[in-house]
Amino acid sequence: MITVLFETFVPLLSLFIFLLGAGFFSTLLALNMTLNHASPVEIGALTGIYYAGLVAGSLRAERFITRVGHGNAYAVFASTLAIICLIHGIFYNVNLWLALRFIGGFIIAGLFIVIESWLLCKSTKVNRGQVLSLYMISFYGAQSLGHFFLNVGETQSLIPYVIASMMCSLSIIPIAMSYVSSPKFDKPSTLNFATILRVSPSGLVGCLLSGLIMGGLFGFMPTYLNHIFHEKAEVAKLMFVIIFGGMLLQYPVGKLSDLMERGIVLILLTLATVIVSILLIKGYHNTWFIVILMALFGGFTFTIYPISISCACDELHDCDIVAGTQSLLLAYSVGAMIGPFIASFYMHISYARGLFMYFSSICAVALPMFIMWRAQKINRTSPELI
Repeated sequence: MITVLFETFVPLLSLFIFLLGAGFFSTLLALNMTLNHASPVEIGALTGIYYAGLVAGSLRAERFITRVGHGNAYAVFASTLAIICLIHGIFYNVNLWLALRFIGGFIIAGLFIVIESWLLCKSTKVNRGQVLSLYMISFYGAQSLGHFFLNVGETQSLIPYVIASMMCSLSIIPIAMSYVSSPKFDKPSTLNFATILRVSPSGLVGCLLSGLIMGGLFGFMPTYLNHIFHEKAEVAKLMFVIIFGGMLLQYPVGKLSDLMERGIVLILLTLATVIVSILLIKGYHNTWFIVILMALFGGFTFTIYPISISCACDELHDCDIVAGTQSLLLAYSVGAMIGPFIASFYMHISYARGLFMYFSSICAVALPMFIMWRAQKINRTSPELI
């Protein structure tokens, strides 16, 4: 395990530095658009088109990585994102921002493929869970800490955009200076939704549900919090609480899924999200109440994706896991792409309550599906048990 930690420390460090800048960038853009009186549909479109780029990148970026190698690909992706961050800060134009967010989504997909494939290649079945838990903790830890950069300079000034750009550039240094060899990248596998839908519908729909939640969360949560509290510092604080809650519950929920069937854990997480969302609809006026519930909301929703992946991979052969993971990431990206558009209609119904009406509704739709598929799985396996 010590050897694996040494070989994975460099990509994890680069990811952490990168997400210190990229983690608050979506929130920064949403706040800036709100201050410029953009409509909820425009704000939702910005997030949606980012995930459209993520979908495109997850299908195309692997060819580039295969050709130039992991280290070179990461340097190209991070440098391009640094430039994109600065262009956002220099020019405010909704159409330009939409184009830049699509390109940014495409590039970030490639960057994540670099990091995730690096970690997967350097880990084994014995320690892969530990390595990926470090990946998730680094991911959410950097995102939560990065939101405090929102308090540095005015939202409409160039300063926060420069900070985001600096973090993207600095993240190249660990990989560029490392003596640890990057892995060779295999040819991309063919995505197959039909197979995964047949063997693990809960896993696939769980990833789709997670994307729907995350798309709405990062697209509209900053504007929702700004509408409630009217203070940028409060927005940054509560975004930190949500993401920190997601990071904090990663290991306990993962451990629970090892002790009991993952399908049951997925049902419990979905049910808990419905309950917390309903409570937030009713209790948004109480500051301490919302802080506690936001932490729980982050903890429950941010763990749906890894549990869904594990649930699906439990049903796949070892040789199918890479292709399966790519299909699950694509399902997540599709959900995250269309989520903001659906959430925007709920926001039109009620700006103060619409967002959590959206979260509770989509989870309420998914919950009976998970229960039904769980029952079908029991019916299929019960004769063998007898």
